[in-house]
Amino acid sequence: MDENLINVDNLKVYFPIRRGIFLQTVGYIKAIDDINIKINKNENISVVGESGSGKTTLGKSIVGLIKPTSGKILYSFNGKTFDMSKQLPIDVRQSIQMIFQDPFSSLNPRLKIIDTLKEPLEIRGSFRSKKEIADYLGELLEKVGLKREYLYRYPHEFSGGQRQRISIVRAISMKSKIIVLDEPTSSLDVSVQSQVLNLLQDIKKEYDLTYIFITHNISVAKYMGQKIIVMYLGKIVEINDADKLIDKPFHPYTQLLLSTVVEIKSEHVEKEIKIGEPPSPVNIPSGCRFRTRCPFAMEICAKKEPPLREYEGSLVACHLYSNEKKEVSVNNS
Repeated sequence: MDENLINVDNLKVYFPIRRGIFLQTVGYIKAIDDINIKINKNENISVVGESGSGKTTLGKSIVGLIKPTSGKILYSFNGKTFDMSKQLPIDVRQSIQMIFQDPFSSLNPRLKIIDTLKEPLEIRGSFRSKKEIADYLGELLEKVGLKREYLYRYPHEFSGGQRQRISIVRAISMKSKIIVLDEPTSSLDVSVQSQVLNLLQDIKKEYDLTYIFITHNISVAKYMGQKIIVMYLGKIVEINDADKLIDKPFHPYTQLLLSTVVEIKSEHVEKEIKIGEPPSPVNIPSGCRFRTRCPFAMEICAKKEPPLREYEGSLVACHLYSNEKKEVSVNNS
């Protein structure tokens, strides 16, 4: 039976829009708007969507960097359940790590690598001496293809790919169970991206990790995830096993994402879907949020937000897969 690690229950994350001299709140950006997901131990979950879809906000919420406006993120750790928005014991907090998009900005440029990496280990107090820490970190550097002596260099002395490998070392050095990866290869050269992705797959197997991999590239999402979650303007629009979702995407937005990837071909992708520009997250369309870009939009799409429901093994939020669509006429305007 699968061991459940993360429960995201009715999560909402709203950012206030403030204007005027007194910075009065005049509205909200609904970065995450009432979503529910479950993540099991050893699962590879990919979260895919365009910029502004809410995927990074979701990742930061899971690791506790952003507090929910409402709802909960519950984490099962050593037989106990913890609310990620609360103050947590150090071992619980360190067991969920995040690897960021820009490895340079996540490393202190004034500190040598060893000083950056050893600080959380010293706080935890699981080593008897500085030499033990240095030996431990040196071994981890070698596992990711770097030399031990790199511990005594500064971040600016490394390439982007090397800095991202150092970020991987920082994450696994905490004996983490879950790692959230926020577009970890998007700032790297194409030639380096595949090396880092392969390294991440090897690290996952060796350390028995659960990945939540955030990306805008659906082909990368397929490679890194057993399951893919598709997000659009703060909502989940489709969830399915990676192979099934790629082979037969149901939601028009998923089809749009797939239609832009040359190396992925699916006979079920509607080629007439136009990319266009997503609406502003400040003025989200009524009803279905994708309707302003969807060639299949119906009257009901403007009136009612489609729930995430099961359809042929997938979870999809679209009125095309509801009996209600028969009650209205197609809107061609």
